[in-house]
Formats: sequence, C-alpha cells, structure tokens
Amino acid sequence: MYKIIAVLGILCSLLLGSCGRKLHYDYKVALDAQWFSLNIPGRSTSLTAFTTELIEACATLEKLKIGIFQKSWSNLMLGMQEGHYQAICTSMQPYLFYEKLYVFSDIYLKTGPVIVVEKNSTIQSLEQLADMEMGILRGSSYALILEKYPQIIQRTYDSIPSMLYDLTKGKVDGALLDNLTAQSFVQDLFQSQLKISSDPLTQEGLRLIGIRGKSEELIRRFNRSLSKLKSNGVYSKIAQKWRLKEDKTDS
Repeated sequence: MYKIIAVLGILCSLLLGSCGRKLHYDYKVALDAQWFSLNIPGRSTSLTAFTTELIEACATLEKLKIGIFQKSWSNLMLGMQEGHYQAICTSMQPYLFYEKLYVFSDIYLKTGPVIVVEKNSTIQSLEQLADMEMGILRGSSYALILEKYPQIIQRTYDSIPSMLYDLTKGKVDGALLDNLTAQSFVQDLFQSQLKISSDPLTQEGLRLIGIRGKSEELIRRFNRSLSKLKSNGVYSKIAQKWRLKEDKTDS
C-alpha cells in the first residue's frame, strides 16, 4: 500500500509539472514516463518513480530545486534543444558523435545484459559457460557479445518465457537478458527457480544528458551527488524500494 501511495504522489507531482504549474526551478529535467526507448513492459511506473526519487535526492544534497517533467518520447530531445528544460533522462550512450553535441552524466542505472541461471548454479561469468548452452532471443544484439566466446553454444528463442522455462528444466545452462527484463522475470514468475548471477556486462544504462555548453554545471552536480548517494547507502535503499538494482542479486 505504501508503494502505491508513493507512486501516486510522484505521478501527481509530475502531472502538476506537465500542466505548467508556475514554480521557480534552478533546473528542469524531462523524462518519458513510458520509457519508449526501453523494452520494459510492466516496469515503466517503477522506473519513473525510481528516477524521480533519485533526482530529488540529488537535488536535496546539492540544495537545488529541480523540476521533473513528463513529456512524450518524441518531444524530449526537441524540448531540450529549444531550452524548455536543461536535461533529459535517456538510454542514449555517449558515442563520440553524440558527445560533440551533448554532455552525459554518469550512469544512474545500468540496463545492459546479465546472465540468468538456475538458483543452485555457481556460474557467474561467460567464461564459465564454455562448452555449455546459452539461451538468447532471436535477433538480439547480445549475440555480438557471445561471438567473443565461440566455445559457448548458442540456442535461440522466440520468447523470453520459453527460454527461461527451458533454463529451469536444464535444457540450457544460462540465458542472456537485459538487466531490467531479467529482474522482472526473476523477481516474479521464476522467483524460486532462477537468479541473476552477473553484473551487467556492458556500459549501457540510463543517464542525464544536456546540451554541450549549457548543461555542464547541472551534470557535474548530479554526478557529485549521485556518487554521494551510492557511498552513503541511500541509492541502494531507493533502488530496493522500487525493485531495481544495478548489481547482481542472489535473491
């Protein structure tokens, strides 16, 4: 019940912001509450609540007033370029051609692929899967990761449930899924059977980005406060509250 009330409170604050409530902010940040760029059915509300609470905690540390606004995915970048807000929450990665235009924060939530195994498995790395079978979704870009490990036998699947069901039956030895999707299935449908056994294997993740030459101070202060929140344990508490984790969990 507490989490439901908390989510409603956060969404109400976002709605007030979206409706143009006239308040003074040191900075404005926008996000797409549906997280269109991520394939996370059923997790968007938790991710929005986590992001909002995290940014608010950073603002408190820095003694800032940061307005958080909900915008459609198609309008996020344009709104930032037009100066309606100083940063957006995004899964864009800091490739060289982007860094010429935008300034990127540190990752505040890793979303890259993780290894999923049976509860009693001791496998924690791809190296340990040599000569074993790894489940992967058909057409997944993660196949490129497995190309570096030719000893791993790939088995492709058309759906996540069928892949994870085979994993519980020992038909494959592991599965490769993005962090947020893996958490959804491991925490719910397969809670008693499967676990995440690795940290995310790539540097994919959620960041704040702003226009280069305009948003450096906001990004610098966000990075500083994010580091403090991770050091003092507050980050971990917020992540656990919304059932989101960066690192592996054996639960």
